[in-house]
Amino acid sequence: MAERKLGRGLEALLGQAGSVDDEQVIALPLDQVEGGPFQPRQEFDARELDELAASIRANGVLQPVIVRAGGAGYEVVAGERRVRAARLADLTEIPAIVRRYSDDEVLVLSLVENIQRTDLNAIDKAQAFRRLSTHLGATHQEIAERLGVDRTSVTHMLRLLELPADIQDLVRGCRLSTGHAKALVTLENPRAQLELAARIVREELSVRATEALAQSGGKPKRRINPRKTAQVMALETELRRLLGTKVHIQDRRGKGKIQIDYFSPAEFDRLLELFRGVEPGFGLAEPPAN
Repeated sequence: MAERKLGRGLEALLGQAGSVDDEQVIALPLDQVEGGPFQPRQEFDARELDELAASIRANGVLQPVIVRAGGAGYEVVAGERRVRAARLADLTEIPAIVRRYSDDEVLVLSLVENIQRTDLNAIDKAQAFRRLSTHLGATHQEIAERLGVDRTSVTHMLRLLELPADIQDLVRGCRLSTGHAKALVTLENPRAQLELAARIVREELSVRATEALAQSGGKPKRRINPRKTAQVMALETELRRLLGTKVHIQDRRGKGKIQIDYFSPAEFDRLLELFRGVEPGFGLAEPPAN
């Protein structure tokens, strides 16, 4: 069995000709052109398609699409956005270059073309990575080298496919960012993931806030005050009587701190005199005028 390689660059996959001018550009009837089965992009922005359609009405399709023979006509290899926009512009033909590609080549090319030339949402990108992994038998390291990214980025991206379908839809619809999704996947409980995702959308939480909530299991951390023993409470009462102010003791296994409240500079000076056991000296209160 021939070894499958991912190492060829985008230009190599698009063809060896060097430029479009070196190949024959033909006008293909749009009703003979259909979307490719390996297209990683599942969602196409309607506003962007409308803008591209308006440009095509005014200027035509300036760059031919790449197709291969398939089915009853042709399958798009590169340029599906142009095909969709041309239909919106009511064109009946589109300039195209017909080339021969294997399924493996189309799979890799479609992914690279989308990543390098347009923004691809995290879930569609993750599904394309999974196709490379399962269809071509590529390892995470091979995918990373082929796309010029870090291996851990591929691994983290593939983990997003473990999220519930409703959350994946929110990422596709740009309601959640990739950063939000990566934070959500650290939660092991799908119900907790869904609850936090709903809160992100409802409260417009930042990625940093989402990460903090995910680390605490999806809920804000609560400060737990240890219960005071009878001995500590008796000591607080005794110190309040001696000092004439509020006193709080925090004790944990024989270590802790004592908090003594004061409510004015004069109150502070009075407490300071008690601690010194001497005549009044320097304190917070204003010194008497000479």
